[in-house]
Amino acid sequence: MGEEKLAPDPYVLLMKDQKLICRTQCLNPPAELPQCWSLSDIVPRARVHILGDLPHCFLSPAPESSRDRSEWGRFLTYLQKKDSVGIAKVKSSQFYILPPDKDSNFSHVQVAYRVEKTCSGSDGQEHCVDNGFPSDRFQGSIENHHGRNTATETCRRHQPLAVKQVPPLKKNYAQAHPSYLETLGQVHYAWIFGAIAELVDNSRDAEATRMDISIEEIYSKRAGKEIPMLSVIDDGHGMTHEEVEKMVCFGHKKPEVDDPDYIGRFGVGFKTGAMRLGRDALVITQTNDSRSIAFLSQSLNEGKDNLEIPIVSYRRKGQYMEIDTSVQLEALAKHNLKVIKDFSPFDKYLIGAKAGLFRENNTGTQIYIWNLDEWGSQYCLEWDRGLTGGSSFHKGDIMIRSRRLRSRPGQISKKVCLDYSLRSYLEVIFLVPRIRIYLQGSLVKSRPLAKYLNQTSEVSGNIIGKHVHLTLGRSQLEFEHANCGIFLYWHGRLIEAYKRVGGMIHNGDWGRGVIGVIDVTDLMNEGNGRVGVLNTKQSFLDCEPYAQLEAWLGEKADEYWTDNFEKLKLKKGGSLYKPDHEWVQCDKCRKWRMLSSGFDVKTLPEEWFCYMDPFNGLCEMQEQKVDRGVITVSAKRTRQDIKDVEDDAMINSDANSDGESNQTQKDDKRDVTRSRRGLPRACKKGSC
Repeated sequence: MGEEKLAPDPYVLLMKDQKLICRTQCLNPPAELPQCWSLSDIVPRARVHILGDLPHCFLSPAPESSRDRSEWGRFLTYLQKKDSVGIAKVKSSQFYILPPDKDSNFSHVQVAYRVEKTCSGSDGQEHCVDNGFPSDRFQGSIENHHGRNTATETCRRHQPLAVKQVPPLKKNYAQAHPSYLETLGQVHYAWIFGAIAELVDNSRDAEATRMDISIEEIYSKRAGKEIPMLSVIDDGHGMTHEEVEKMVCFGHKKPEVDDPDYIGRFGVGFKTGAMRLGRDALVITQTNDSRSIAFLSQSLNEGKDNLEIPIVSYRRKGQYMEIDTSVQLEALAKHNLKVIKDFSPFDKYLIGAKAGLFRENNTGTQIYIWNLDEWGSQYCLEWDRGLTGGSSFHKGDIMIRSRRLRSRPGQISKKVCLDYSLRSYLEVIFLVPRIRIYLQGSLVKSRPLAKYLNQTSEVSGNIIGKHVHLTLGRSQLEFEHANCGIFLYWHGRLIEAYKRVGGMIHNGDWGRGVIGVIDVTDLMNEGNGRVGVLNTKQSFLDCEPYAQLEAWLGEKADEYWTDNFEKLKLKKGGSLYKPDHEWVQCDKCRKWRMLSSGFDVKTLPEEWFCYMDPFNGLCEMQEQKVDRGVITVSAKRTRQDIKDVEDDAMINSDANSDGESNQTQKDDKRDVTRSRRGLPRACKKGSC
């Protein structure tokens, strides 16, 4: 459910002798609040006898200059030393600014107020009513500095006025019990990499160009030992205080415009992802003008009845950051910061060190998660740093300890690295990769699948009135691993991998090496802000577009397999089938460049740029685009397939033979061949 955006606290200009003291913000204001208060009197507190019976609000400074802040401090210092009350009168309203406590830092000040209304009684006389009480309750209760009652604070009345007490309208708002955090963590319980994908999505939506994911040991004073902590750091545009509040709230309004390059939609990704990975998460985010720290913690909220999420926000002042009192009281900010230090491994030095990662005028977001999810006596995840300068097989990785494969109908492969290796998953997570992702300190080499196939051809189709375009090909790597299936992307992000369709579901070896890639953003957009994707972003809804898509993909994949199976020439000696084209991504502009045929990409350096061999171009040059809605399919034949070809050749050699017995033998041979390919036997004459 979306949440209404609360109106900002109103501003009040505090004046004295027609000179501005300071601009302020009023917290918990009355229904009718004058925008300008002019102090008329400052009297000793002992002469004001009614303050305990009046409602209260608060003023916090919102200075527009250093002069305003200085005057605010001088004014409150005077009230504090003299133990006096500043009285401001605006029309029929009176505001009593109370002196601050001795240990106050002047971040806010308490104000008592009453609002008089002039009403007509049954006797025709005018009566003063304040907040539902007759005005005689306050008659003679305030004295001026000469010891006489002020005329404006004495209200004549000839008879009591009966005032009906109307209870205020009380709305019911939902509260979140701390156990809800554990419930959110179960959203990605089936596959923990789905939780990490939520954080990767947020970085891409923030237009980050670099992202670092790692697990390192850090000392926890609460645990009394070193514990592992997962960090996700990007250089995106960061979040303001309001955006941080939106991030930690439970759901928000869905976007009205469907941006194909924006993934976030449901408003629960950060919470479900962070709470699946660990019990506690700290967010440090910075924009050009602000910095915020938010703490989402199960440890902090143990034993509480309502969820507490501390947030501390700062605003830039020159080269420094100071507490932003325009969005929170300074006392509250300091309280929240103390809570964060008490319940996390972060002290002021570590927070300062992490904030230093942003560098001057840099923006971005850092997420730290600890008390990681456990697998028996160990952690659900395991990790290593790898070897510096080694091949891709020696680079660091984060793995799922169980190494369990995800369930797929008809799957016979025992090696699906994507299911338990984060590096393998991140290689294909985006249809058109732009962001540089570093895992355990080493760069993840993106692998857009459509560029890594051969024997390609294209097919177009129409599903529920929406056009789709497929590119078919083959993959050597997936054949060797006995994998096949369709990779389905939504908004350019991988939702389902190795989805078996058509004959792949019923025959484990049918379509071996066949890999499909398709972006279904347009197809799964149902309109009115609704999409056919689960909020886990790991599967699709059981809806009509998806059902028709499954049938269509199965039909086209089977057609390609059948039409091209006999035409593909086999190479003896285990020779490899290379992609139709070799591609490389520039580490500066992030554009993909097509290399000359036969070029060995293994000879390229770790960091490659457009000006280097063999492209020798400029980053400004246009990229060869990958069409949206592309499916690529690949295949390779087995020894059994060779036997099937020989069977067909023998059948064809008997084509000219006469007699019914010869025809019967040919039909039997065809049945054997069809059975080997996973197809049903042909019907005998007169039996169907």
